[in-house]
Amino acid sequence: MALEQEQEIYQAIKQAIIEQKMRPNMQLVEEVLAESFGVSRTPVRNVVRRLAAEKLVTIIPYKGAFVSCPTIDEAKQVFEMRRVIETAVVRKVCEHLGDEQYQLLHQLIRDEHDAQHHGNIFAAIRITGDFHLRLAEASGNEYYSRYLEELISLSYVIIALYGEQKTKCCDDHQLILEAIRSGQTEQAEQLMNDHLLEIEQALKFEEQYERPSSLSDIFPHHVRMTSLS
Repeated sequence: MALEQEQEIYQAIKQAIIEQKMRPNMQLVEEVLAESFGVSRTPVRNVVRRLAAEKLVTIIPYKGAFVSCPTIDEAKQVFEMRRVIETAVVRKVCEHLGDEQYQLLHQLIRDEHDAQHHGNIFAAIRITGDFHLRLAEASGNEYYSRYLEELISLSYVIIALYGEQKTKCCDDHQLILEAIRSGQTEQAEQLMNDHLLEIEQALKFEEQYERPSSLSDIFPHHVRMTSLS
């Protein structure tokens, strides 16, 4: 039961960060979160530590935990590392991409386009991250997907801080997937590199953002975990 509580709290907070409800530098006050979720501070503390391990949250001694706020230089380093890993990923996946893996990736692209068509930017961003992670998993190298998951989580925060809040139709994923499917290794690598570079170049590196809402607004008392209702 305790583990289920922690998982639900973790998912709720991570989703709030991805959906940009919790903005960079926003403090995660344990007492407020515990009250909002109707639990003790122990599971909240465990969740905060887990999010800190994923770099989504930064714990500052004697001050508390805050949604991570990558600097411009850190943001550029994240995308530089993503280009290194993900070009290696597509090179590996070009060697062996099964039909089932192809169909899964193709469905994610359809879901992404559907979210974009309906103007659901946050769902599109989440599905985009899923596409890149599933592609890494298809490489068969667990270290690619392990490190990439952290980088993608940081990308969510970076986009929340420096990105524009609008949808954009993108066919890059389809082009990358088809290049992989047809065994065009160099083409797939170049497409992935260009895709990630374009995302980085679209960011507005100005360290200004909206004042965040309060935690009680994001996680109101009446929206408790279903297992506690």
